[in-house]
Amino acid sequence: MTELPKDDQPSGSGLVPDDDEASATADIGDLSDPRNPMATAVAFYNAVMAEDGPDIENLRLLCTPESWGAWGDFLQVIEMIGNRGLATRADPPSTGEADVRYAKLVSLPDPDQSVRSDGDTLVAGKIITLQFRPSSGYWRVHGVGDYIRPEDLPPAV
Repeated sequence: MTELPKDDQPSGSGLVPDDDEASATADIGDLSDPRNPMATAVAFYNAVMAEDGPDIENLRLLCTPESWGAWGDFLQVIEMIGNRGLATRADPPSTGEADVRYAKLVSLPDPDQSVRSDGDTLVAGKIITLQFRPSSGYWRVHGVGDYIRPEDLPPAV
């Protein structure tokens, strides 16, 4: 994974077990609100991992047009996601860009485990890079795997 400069490092909040579902999902926000980047991250995850294979029709709506050619059949994305699940918060870059968020796909020893932030904990992960598109008023996925730095994203139109 790309080593981010110190100023671009995540907050340092880690993961600890949490039996209270309301507490564990407090950061996720309203998943019916298209202005919530986690709504797009969850919809993307569900469309990629659909039971009958990737839901290409919905994925076309969820991904940036500039990234579409790189996705292929989404089988590589399925491999990257593997047994990972979404963390409940999409973080902005430390440089403050309002139109970029990073949703984390994390792997936990127990897939049924809930966690909440509280200190540093390392888990295997991948990053979903999201970009807000003002013309549509929606967040779109631009990449999965490594962080995509804001300056490496296409103009947000």
